[in-house]
Amino acid sequence: MNYQMKDKVALIIGGGGGSGRISAQMFAQEGCKVVVADISEEEAKKTADLIVADGGVAVYIKCDVTKEEDIEATVNLAETTYGKLNFALNIVGTNTDFTELANVPSKNFDVMFNVNTRSTFLGMKYEIAAMQKAGGGSIVNMASAGGLVGQYKQGLYNPTKFAVVGMTKAAALDYAKDNIRVNCICPGPMLSAGMQAALNKDPHFGDQYLTGIPLNRFIGQEEVASAFLYLCSEKAAAITGVALPIDGGMVAD
Repeated sequence: MNYQMKDKVALIIGGGGGSGRISAQMFAQEGCKVVVADISEEEAKKTADLIVADGGVAVYIKCDVTKEEDIEATVNLAETTYGKLNFALNIVGTNTDFTELANVPSKNFDVMFNVNTRSTFLGMKYEIAAMQKAGGGSIVNMASAGGLVGQYKQGLYNPTKFAVVGMTKAAALDYAKDNIRVNCICPGPMLSAGMQAALNKDPHFGDQYLTGIPLNRFIGQEEVASAFLYLCSEKAAAITGVALPIDGGMVAD
């Protein structure tokens, strides 16, 4: 499908693997010049190398999303290398505790909010400034189905992702006047490499994660990457402020 992205510039924060790597490759295949950022410089380089080997254009940078200077440097790289920034994906997330709220160590509050929430704020802060100079753009954040509904034993993870949804909607309202669209996607349980490895050992390992998923299957990383691509494209030009579930029906009831 032609998404009319030739010579646009896309920044993928979290592009070193999983849906981030697939997204980076998809944007490059649509003609974008891509900046791949990841906490693992080695994995970011692998993604960029894959893009270049496929005939695309890409650079990479190490980016610790908990450090404001790293995010600022990442956005600056896009501007200094390619002259502008049109699209940005903020694909970040972690979960330190799968337990009830009262059992979570207090120190993990700052860890979770720094990685899941503050990093999204910092990413948008610098991406929006760059897009204002470019005359507009599109940002898509990684939230979660757990940012739309409460879940058992997710007492700290849920609020960090609810906050991402809230920031997305607020930014969409504030920057529509600048032709900047801001959306987020909210995946359900994804078929990550780690999950696939666990399923290879025990086909029933994933049953616990599929409880409450009407489609009774995991979400493919390609499905998530395709949503990132669509929401940045002109085919989604009228869409902003949306938290899009990609969850097999998890939040439907």
